[in-house]
Amino acid sequence: MPGAAGHRAVLTPGSAASAAGAVRSPEEEGRTMATADTRERSARAGGLEGYFRLRERGTDVRTEIIAGLATWLTMAYILVVNPGILSSVPDSSGTSLPFDQLVTVTALAAGVLTLAMGLFTNYPFAMAAGLGLNAFVAFTLVATAGLTWPQAMGVIVIEGPSSPRSC
Repeated sequence: MPGAAGHRAVLTPGSAASAAGAVRSPEEEGRTMATADTRERSARAGGLEGYFRLRERGTDVRTEIIAGLATWLTMAYILVVNPGILSSVPDSSGTSLPFDQLVTVTALAAGVLTLAMGLFTNYPFAMAAGLGLNAFVAFTLVATAGLTWPQAMGVIVIEGPSSPRSC
């Protein structure tokens, strides 16, 4: 039976389109079958390749490991800069945050958030503290407004996460 554009309809048995009597062009059918085929191959792959659908995304484990190392090297500066900013200012009660503890917390937060992003959303995005917000906390809330560190951190908790538009 010719379709609307003069193409023969190619429908998969049991699909919503075949049940509704809809007509798909050969190009649409090819994309649908290619996507299903790619998903099937990714599911068979198992391991990291299957879980993260690497083939479907046009990559492999080796490429992702190299990309991860490059990302880590790009972001490693935050392990020094973030603690440097936050430990440089004593609050109104004279309390300074210890540099070594800030390094540990910065590394743990970035590691846990990056793993969560990969495992729960299946996207390779690295997460870490934003230096602009850290500078605001240290130099505006603590040094200028005279808040203690717990009060300044409370302001950030109340403010909530930043949206991409505010960055």
